[in-house]
Amino acid sequence: MKKQTKMLLLLLLALCLLTACGKKEEVLEVYTLGESTEDDVVALDSILDEGEAMLHSIDAPTDAAIAAKLDIAHTYHYRRMADPAELAARYIAVLRGEEQGFKVIDIENRRVEAEPETDVLAGTVLLGKAAAATTEEGGSRILRVVVGWSEYAVAVQVAYIDGKILPPLKENKDPEDGNSAQGATGLSDQLSYFNGLEPGKLGLDGDNMSEYMTFPQQGWVMVDDVRCRKINVYRQDAQTAINEFVGTFYLSGDLSKLYKETGDGQVILMQMD
Repeated sequence: MKKQTKMLLLLLLALCLLTACGKKEEVLEVYTLGESTEDDVVALDSILDEGEAMLHSIDAPTDAAIAAKLDIAHTYHYRRMADPAELAARYIAVLRGEEQGFKVIDIENRRVEAEPETDVLAGTVLLGKAAAATTEEGGSRILRVVVGWSEYAVAVQVAYIDGKILPPLKENKDPEDGNSAQGATGLSDQLSYFNGLEPGKLGLDGDNMSEYMTFPQQGWVMVDDVRCRKINVYRQDAQTAINEFVGTFYLSGDLSKLYKETGDGQVILMQMD
């Protein structure tokens, strides 16, 4: 009899673990970085209908990372939604609303005037605004939210980034910028050319560059006495829906030369034939 009672208690305990004894799971109202309540960000959970999605996991900085004063970021991973792209688009619209006040930015923390492309199977949108919390030295910081989605998941990363949000990237046609030089091309032509290359020629995986996201840097840099556009390339992780850095390239203004930055900081000329 005692054995049977013990077995029933174990079964009841297991049932409670599976159902939380009927207690409804706590819903996140905001994401917080713990430094200022003014920097709390409305959570994705706040727009979810019952059973629409599930918070799968949270990545938070370790105590060692905080002690080392590394960038503080929290990433929230969601699963089990019918349409990740649609859910991400709805959440981005909320963040861009008047109450939250976020602006679409690029990887260089510049405002982006074009509307974000959300009607795609996988993508990432960066948003930011001036943070209330400052650095220890009193410097400005950006409160940045990265919304990424894949075919099966949505991820939201909230972080502090040192600096200020910069004006939109403008095409500079001054002679000093090199665009008026003979044979030089504009930013749109450079990106069109770069994104039309085969990933294999760049030392990347995949069939085409549509699997990657490219972020050009404003202005020019000199490589081997050649004016080049610096382009950072990222690829989205299908499991986490967050972009991963894969490389930095330098494309000459006349599109005749392409350089790649190696892991040890060296810049090498690539053979494109």
